[in-house]
Amino acid sequence: MKKILALSFATLVCIFSITTFTGGRQAQSALAYSNSFADKLEIFKLILDTVQQRYVEDYSQEELLEHAINGMLSKLDPHTSYLPVDNFKRWNKNFEGFQGIGIQYAFIENKPTITGFISNSPAQDGGMKIGDRIVKIDEKDATNLSRVEMAELINNSPRAVTNMHVWRPDSRSMHTFKIRREHLNLKSVQTRTMLQKGIGYVHIDRFCSNTAYELDDALNLLARQGMRSLILDLRDNGGGYLSSAVEVTDRFLPPGKLIVYTLGKDPDSYQEYRAARSSIFTEIPLTILINHGSASAAEIVAGALQDWDRAVILGETSFGKGLVQSQYRFRDGSALLVTTAKYYTPLGRLIQRNYHSSTKDEYYYDAYDEVAHKPGQHEPNEQVFITPRGRRLYGRGGIEPDLWVKNDDSIVSDELLDLYLNHNEEVLKFTLDLLYKRPWLQESKTDDISTNIQITDKELLAFKNRINSLDKLYKAHFFSKNKEDIRFLLRRELAYLAHGTEGRFRVAKTRDSQLQNAIANQKKALALVQYQLSHMSGNKTE
Repeated sequence: MKKILALSFATLVCIFSITTFTGGRQAQSALAYSNSFADKLEIFKLILDTVQQRYVEDYSQEELLEHAINGMLSKLDPHTSYLPVDNFKRWNKNFEGFQGIGIQYAFIENKPTITGFISNSPAQDGGMKIGDRIVKIDEKDATNLSRVEMAELINNSPRAVTNMHVWRPDSRSMHTFKIRREHLNLKSVQTRTMLQKGIGYVHIDRFCSNTAYELDDALNLLARQGMRSLILDLRDNGGGYLSSAVEVTDRFLPPGKLIVYTLGKDPDSYQEYRAARSSIFTEIPLTILINHGSASAAEIVAGALQDWDRAVILGETSFGKGLVQSQYRFRDGSALLVTTAKYYTPLGRLIQRNYHSSTKDEYYYDAYDEVAHKPGQHEPNEQVFITPRGRRLYGRGGIEPDLWVKNDDSIVSDELLDLYLNHNEEVLKFTLDLLYKRPWLQESKTDDISTNIQITDKELLAFKNRINSLDKLYKAHFFSKNKEDIRFLLRRELAYLAHGTEGRFRVAKTRDSQLQNAIANQKKALALVQYQLSHMSGNKTE
């Protein structure tokens, strides 16, 4: 650190010596009295002005200031960040919604092509369909537009109504739709369904202001359908609002139970969050699915319910983010997300992984390192936490599941993944062609989608010929070796086009080994509930 400071000081001396040599008395004065914070800020401004005026390449003052802010924040933890206006808008829409018409799209032949609709989509209600290629937005040609330009035209237009001119490939005809923009919220509960033997399933993919209410709707619906146990899927849930995680956990714990507490440098940062409401679901057998992508708020839920022996945690070790970010918004629309506290599970576990000895890239990569996160790998002196039932738990590295299961069955070969990524447009075009040949598919029941979607050998051959016409790299051996995986991917993507995320789930669950293990281990979840009931009279709420 001393060497770095010395080097930084030498660099400043060099810069200001040149300025002084050319007659910069202001710089000389600032350098002579550089002990106070105000003088440091003056030096910073002089550096900023000098770089902007004299540097060999052009940078705006805004660009340089943004680099300076990011440079400062990069010395802190990996999750403290500054979001410029456009970045904050994109980030924030996941939690607070946005103005738009509710479409999801990909690019085919450089034209935005509808691949899905979000809930309550004005575009879908207005008559637009899956596969429609957007030719013009109002009077603007949509060909070769970037996603940022698309968002600007649709979401930020001053017009209340947007004219969408589309080409419909299946009927080979042009259509124009007048779509009124509305405030839209992305759903947190993506899938809610009954599996088998009275087992309900709910997938939450983010924690925002409406998550608990969406969960209530899902649980009540499944209860009416005969749910006797629940699998709560938090895989790849990157987190969200702390308050939302508390509300979700509250549905499964008796009133008074500690859910999480936060502690930071500021004494006011110490906060306890406890279950506060009565719920009919506090005694339902519960299994929670997690993986390396389950982070932050998702870990609060899993950690609290694991600490209280309330749920069986199944899957892979979670991400390991135990930091709380406070959000500070600025007048220009940008925002600062700054870590103000750490969170601890009811037993006192800090879930945050070590980030001091790695770069930011290494930190994110390490979360998915299978070798580093194998079960049972703990330091000899690592602190052990004991649950009321006597289970041994650990902290400082994410939530370790009670049942470690890797989702091997859903993994396709690297070479097939390369094909899927490198020729994604062709895969999408081919899948849309399959949908056009099955016009009844979108009208069918979602429950029947897995049975209704079958890919014939003739269609597989057509797919092989289409890919071969574009890329000779993929030989006959590749297609024979990956035949069933290709069939699975095409079925899964076709189900998504026909019925969205719920359709994709219906096909994907057949190769979801973590989900199948959760179904097979319902007795373990039941045993935890029986333990709770047998010890209710002695329950403590600390």
